[in-house]
Amino acid sequence: MFTKLSKCAFKHPIIKVWGKSYRPLRKSCRYGDMDIEYEYRGHCELPLPWNRTMLKIKSDVEKKTGFEYTFVLLNFYESGHAKIGAHKDDKASLDQSVDIATLSFGACRDMIFSKKGCKSVRQALEAGSIFLMQYKRNGLMLSTLNLV
Repeated sequence: MFTKLSKCAFKHPIIKVWGKSYRPLRKSCRYGDMDIEYEYRGHCELPLPWNRTMLKIKSDVEKKTGFEYTFVLLNFYESGHAKIGAHKDDKASLDQSVDIATLSFGACRDMIFSKKGCKSVRQALEAGSIFLMQYKRNGLMLSTLNLV
């Protein structure tokens, strides 16, 4: 599966944070239904059409979770130096009735969840694992993918 995923159309997006543009160390690509638009930090992009690999993953995740997904964001971390800073996946384009599914392929990484005034919680994302977060919980907590 990892070999098939590595052939996806990954690229370094340009992201705006606090008015400054930069390219993160991670690469990303998006697949989904053609009527879905994904906006992230002032950057709007239409998804690529579903391919066979993405449809297989989508079907497997839908069977395991009971949710129907219309969109997938793939992040590729070439090294342990790539990370995602503290954030909430609370985009207007996300269906609030569907849990956010995180799948991990490759090296184990820790996702850290934090809320002001509370102790942070670490969750190891092992290769091949799936992690679900309710949309409403996502709005209450920040999640971070730290450096290795």
